[in-house]
Amino acid sequence: MNQAIRKSEDVDLLGEVRFVLSGPHMATAKTFLMFGQPQRMRIAIIGIKAIPARFGGFETAVDKLSRGLVKLGHRVRVYNRSAMATLPESSYEGVDLVNLPTLKSKNLSTIVHALLCTLHVVFHRVDVVHYFTTGVTLFAPLPRLFGMKVVCSVDGTDWQRSKWGRFPRWYLRFSEKLAVLFCQGLISDSQDVMRYYRQNYGAASSCIVYGTCEHRSQQHDVLGRFQLKDRGYVLFVGRLVPENNVHHLIRAFEKVSTDRKLVIVGDDPWEKEYVRSLKSSVDPRIVFTGGVYGDGYAQLQQSAYMFVLPDEVGGTHPALVEAMGYGNCVLVNDTPSNLEVIADAGFHYRGADGDIDLQRKMQELLDGPDLVAASRVRARRRAQTHYRWEDVVQQHANVYRRLMGGAGAVETPEFAQPAGS
Repeated sequence: MNQAIRKSEDVDLLGEVRFVLSGPHMATAKTFLMFGQPQRMRIAIIGIKAIPARFGGFETAVDKLSRGLVKLGHRVRVYNRSAMATLPESSYEGVDLVNLPTLKSKNLSTIVHALLCTLHVVFHRVDVVHYFTTGVTLFAPLPRLFGMKVVCSVDGTDWQRSKWGRFPRWYLRFSEKLAVLFCQGLISDSQDVMRYYRQNYGAASSCIVYGTCEHRSQQHDVLGRFQLKDRGYVLFVGRLVPENNVHHLIRAFEKVSTDRKLVIVGDDPWEKEYVRSLKSSVDPRIVFTGGVYGDGYAQLQQSAYMFVLPDEVGGTHPALVEAMGYGNCVLVNDTPSNLEVIADAGFHYRGADGDIDLQRKMQELLDGPDLVAASRVRARRRAQTHYRWEDVVQQHANVYRRLMGGAGAVETPEFAQPAGS
């Protein structure tokens, strides 16, 4: 058959139909394929526990990011830890899931899992490998050796977390250098983290924050289970680890005068002694829920009187962004990353004073419902303006495309801190 253009049903891994071109229309058709549509990519994500998200901020981010990239037409593979995977299927809303085992060890589980994932991706190639922690970038040269682009999301100074012993702490700090050396692209989740890498390593990174959750629950069963009333409690969400300063929050709350409760959502399997010490409080107003996810999590966020984040390590905290998106008044430790997130839409206390200033600010807000109500409006407006998952997904796709040298990057609003904040 002598046709100017022959079409073949040759569908590649990206789900695209290739055109086998001949004749005088070849140049025009090639131009259309190169510039007519954004480039489709195969992306692998390594370094998390598992999705669907039931564990923490990185898992929530990967859950949203991977599904969003699929909606843009990309092929996405996420590596789960077998023992933590909740879906028996190999696909989750279009995202390919690969479950691989690892050691049950605080210090080695992440790095052993990442090694297996990296070996797998070498034999099942993609265009971009995205590591979601600096600690596993030791293996980044492998996919690069096979022509894949490598990106790493850097999360503040993970080595400062008190759960690590001397050697893991040294290695995690060293892994920051590995990420800079081996990865072709770095993504920071706050301006503060971006400055840290620029000042300490001379490394540029793309600042991409987290998005806010739009889901609103119509249920009240979780509130009923823990005997909570609407706007009747102060909320904390996060891992129960020393650097999140939950002990400061409990001590401060024990001293405030209020009928409201303090609800602590979260746990940690490696800090059992610390968790026991937190639960030793005899204050009947303090409620520990353990991990709560999905619709139950939405109930707790949207019904809180205010949200408190006393952490001292890390970049942007997804739970803080989500709290603002749910229209919560937020009170945070005055770390640079926290202040960057809230700008003029929330309140902060002097973290260096431990629980002293935290108690004072909490009492002020507990006694000032009008102050809290006005802050809710500002927080929700800021979250809806600066923390949109559609923008977050598109910004990641733009980073991948630039590394691949492709056209089709889409303009998105960049995160910017308002003047004077």
